[in-house]
Amino acid sequence: MTKPPHELLEFLYRYDPAIQSLALGLRKVVLEEMAPCHEYIFEMRSKVVLVYGATERVIKDGICIIGVFAKHVNLAFQRGTDLEDRSGVLKGTGKAMRHLSLKKPLRAGPTGDTRLPSAGAEARGPQTAASANG
Repeated sequence: MTKPPHELLEFLYRYDPAIQSLALGLRKVVLEEMAPCHEYIFEMRSKVVLVYGATERVIKDGICIIGVFAKHVNLAFQRGTDLEDRSGVLKGTGKAMRHLSLKKPLRAGPTGDTRLPSAGAEARGPQTAASANG
C-alpha cells in the first residue's frame, strides 16, 4: 500500500485528527478493494474529494467517491442503485447515486475483513456491506 500523497495530507490538515484518520482509513479500504485503480484528489469549498475509477477518466467513469467534511466522511457510489445492499447502509433517493456517512471507523466483519458494498458487477462482483457506523 502506498503512502497518501503529500497534497492529500495538506488538504486534510484543517480537519480534526479523528476525521483525518477516518478519511485515510476509508481511502485504504477503497484502494485495497479496487486495486488497481485510478485516484483523483481535489479540494472544494467545504470538502476534500477523492474519486476512484477503473480508468483514467475517473470523473466520467468513476465508481466511488470519498467526501471529507468537517464532522463526517461520505462514501458515495455513482451507480449505487445497482448495488446489492442487504444491510441497508446506503442512503439516497436519486436516480443512480447512493452513499453512506461515516462518523466512526468501519468495523471488521466476522472474518476480519472490512467490506464495502460491491462496486458493480463489472468491477468486482457481489460482496457484502460493512457495518457503517457500528
